[in-house]
Amino acid sequence: MGGHGDTPSRLESILTDTSAPLAERAWAAGAVELRLLARLAAPAVVVYMINYVMSMSTQIFSGHLGNLELAAASLGNTGVQTFAYGLMVRHDSLISSLYTLTSQVINRRGSPP
Repeated sequence: MGGHGDTPSRLESILTDTSAPLAERAWAAGAVELRLLARLAAPAVVVYMINYVMSMSTQIFSGHLGNLELAAASLGNTGVQTFAYGLMVRHDSLISSLYTLTSQVINRRGSPP
């Protein structure tokens, strides 16, 4: 199995092979897609797990200090995570709207040089 560059041709050969039953072809194509998806999603999963462990360890250490400190750390972590998620959603919405606007401008002018 080579790199992921030959994936489209491998998927096409799996899906167009009529000698195999449809369910078998679907499972084989799903396995190919799942490998690609896992390769793309692995960094995001690792970052999510690291953030979760950091938040959890902060709360564990704060819990050893006292109830008030635990409550403050919990509220702080929740506030920071909510702010970061809101920033991410706004940034993603802004980028999506710019993609739409850019494609409309290019279509009006014609293709770029």
